[in-house]
Amino acid sequence: MEMSREHIVCVDDEEGVLTALRQQLGARFGDECQIALARSADDALELMDVLEREGEQLACVIADQIMPGKKGVELLEEVHRRHPRAIKILLTGQAGLDAVVYAINNAGLHRYISKPWDEPDLRMTVENLLAKWRLEGEREELLEELRGKNQELAALNQSLEQKVDVRTREVQAAKARLEEANRRLEDTNRRLAEANKRLELLAVTDGLTGLNNHRFFQERLALEVKAFGRSGLPLSLLMLDVDHFKHYNDKHGHPAGDQVLAAMARIISEGRRANDVIARYGGEEFSLLLVGTPKAAAVEIAERIRAAVAAHSFQHQEDQPGRNLTVSLGVAACPEDADDAPTLLQAADDALYRAKHAGRNTVCVAGTTT
Repeated sequence: MEMSREHIVCVDDEEGVLTALRQQLGARFGDECQIALARSADDALELMDVLEREGEQLACVIADQIMPGKKGVELLEEVHRRHPRAIKILLTGQAGLDAVVYAINNAGLHRYISKPWDEPDLRMTVENLLAKWRLEGEREELLEELRGKNQELAALNQSLEQKVDVRTREVQAAKARLEEANRRLEDTNRRLAEANKRLELLAVTDGLTGLNNHRFFQERLALEVKAFGRSGLPLSLLMLDVDHFKHYNDKHGHPAGDQVLAAMARIISEGRRANDVIARYGGEEFSLLLVGTPKAAAVEIAERIRAAVAAHSFQHQEDQPGRNLTVSLGVAACPEDADDAPTLLQAADDALYRAKHAGRNTVCVAGTTT
């Protein structure tokens, strides 16, 4: 039996946007999915009706907010009613916070991406959400199989009760079938547990670098700042950004840029302690949460990372400004610079901003002029 195909539907009233989405998504997912285009919400809904009649799978809908007729959030709300499992991404340069909140609450929105979008971020977002969508589909299939096995088991138990007074060979045969059903049920439960475990890991892991993702970092940052408030132990935060990364990507392509980011993750992770939290914050930006580390020690760690990156031999680094691929870092700490998570994050980000504008390949510290 031929498997139904997965479809990614892109909806925008601008031909150039649709062309860019088809090229970028097709380059990565063309071998796995059909990339379908629609110029309006009504066209997209008609296309989904066709897919449903033909037994095809709607995996993902990427919709612009501002379109003639139905807005993007209205389309995604309708998609959520018809296909609640489908991935829903709002892509727009004009949506306000109210529209995003409405889409999250009423349309099951998975992600909001601003125009113009960052191609690696779009690709990574779709890739992670698609992997999660497939795992959820596998879990649903396993649950359905489990329900069938339970029904089969119940039927076998009922049959067994009815045959208690029947000849011994019939009872033995029924017991054998019951044992086999139990073995199959245990195997199904094991596979379901493995699928759930993979799904949980995917939810907090960056697919490219293997580091923790932005969501996990934000949750741990809030927890560790609260723990600092109770214990008073020092807590430091490093924000790191790859210098001139857009220049590198534009010149050598995103696959080469992905290799740089993976190498950065390995360098940053060298010498990490068990309670340190290292994450890909987004794009070419990384974050390091150093639990129990005072500010002065955090500055030394930041300098060590900066020097290690500068000394590392990256492919094509001679084409970068300064003929080297470097990073800039900002350092902030509790209690010197903040006593809550947002303030600590802002202080480290401001220090990183100063490092970028101080010539890059440098470390700047919150609360100082350096």
